[in-house]
Amino acid sequence: MGAKVSTGGHTKRGQFETNAEPNIIPFVDVMLVLLIIFMVAAPIATVDISVDLPPSKVMPSKRPPKQTYVSIQNVGGAPKYFVGNDEVTDTNELGEKVLKEVPKNNHKAVKLEDIIEERIYIRADADTAYRNVVFAMNRLQDQGFFKVALVGEDKRR
Repeated sequence: MGAKVSTGGHTKRGQFETNAEPNIIPFVDVMLVLLIIFMVAAPIATVDISVDLPPSKVMPSKRPPKQTYVSIQNVGGAPKYFVGNDEVTDTNELGEKVLKEVPKNNHKAVKLEDIIEERIYIRADADTAYRNVVFAMNRLQDQGFFKVALVGEDKRR
């Protein structure tokens, strides 16, 4: 709280009248000192020493193969099945479509043993009946796909 030194005639001698205006001079002084400290400390954080680093002997990692997704949409109570981005019209051919899709996504999977060892990811709408998901899993198992993963939405973020 500040105080006035001059009296306006309505206060007694030796008493100060209170003033509600903030005194910003100490605030400005502190801010200027902090500014100077940061200006001096900023160049210290950078490194000006040149170092000739040895070459790396580690080979860069290759991109993992693209995953194969089976998506199930609920359209008016009836399921629609997709392998990748292509719709499967005959649901009994779902496993065969996945057999053809896996080599497109992973070029190393050429032989049948390699193809059926790939993990297949199943995504479904929240309002899709569970029997439709099990149906897709059964069609995949009929073709020999036993590594099946169900994809869910991560709500933590």
